[in-house]
Amino acid sequence: MEHQDNYYKGLFYGALLGAAAGTVMGLLFAPQKGRETQQIISGKFRHALGRASDRASEFYDEAEEGNSLTNEALERSNEIIENAKDEARKILADANSILREIKTHAKGTTKPEEN
Repeated sequence: MEHQDNYYKGLFYGALLGAAAGTVMGLLFAPQKGRETQQIISGKFRHALGRASDRASEFYDEAEEGNSLTNEALERSNEIIENAKDEARKILADANSILREIKTHAKGTTKPEEN
């Protein structure tokens, strides 16, 4: 277990030393001055940030478009449901009317005849 701990410590220190050496070498052999390098990096960062913002707004617009389609579908389905309810009420009213007529007709024919 201790051997494994020493391995990870060595790996961590090696990575840290490599990063520090890379930073120093990059600063020593940079083709531009520090100010120019900062401007280049900040320009690229702003460009990348602008592209990310554009992509996010495109994604948001597509999501909004999808939501409008979803809302339209929801409204249409609600209309269909309401139309179906109205038709069901009409059919039920017609059926009740027919049943009343049948009951009325049946009562009229089943009365005993008086002599």
